[in-house]
Amino acid sequence: MTVARGNSSANRPTDGPDDGPDPATREVLSTIELELAQLLRRAERTTAAGRAKAVRAGGPPSGTLDRSAYLLLHDLLVNGAENVNTLADHLGLDASTVTRQVVALEKAGHARRTRDPADGRAVLVEATPQGLEDLARHREMRSELYAEVLADWSRLDRALLGELLERLNDDLDTYKRRGRGAAD
Repeated sequence: MTVARGNSSANRPTDGPDDGPDPATREVLSTIELELAQLLRRAERTTAAGRAKAVRAGGPPSGTLDRSAYLLLHDLLVNGAENVNTLADHLGLDASTVTRQVVALEKAGHARRTRDPADGRAVLVEATPQGLEDLARHREMRSELYAEVLADWSRLDRALLGELLERLNDDLDTYKRRGRGAAD
């Protein structure tokens, strides 16, 4: 795939209100959609292969985290103890979904619920030392895996990929907050 001419929104072709995107834009959007679907499938497959490799190398299977546990623990690491509604807002999920995920984290020994010292009626979720240790181990394993996958990429290409993925995630969150995204 080649990069389209121009890189600012001012250079985008103007489409009529009922015409939709021009053929070149449709082709690019189609490529993005397909490549994202492929990325999601391959990322899951690569993560599973990385877990298997870690187990073969003597790493404990209990040190691996599923995606929801990984993201919840990361949020708790960055932001400290939070209530379920705040976690749900940060992750773009429904509070009932996060509650189920927190219960799973508790059962695994990765998180605990405590009373909010500022409001004894409220409950906060906090990561346990074991949860933070498993998160650190998991992040290291994933970093090593992507270091291997992206070994032939330049530092600039890796940095650009990181920036563009962050931008895409931010725009997906904005899209959902505006009420245009599908329900969880």
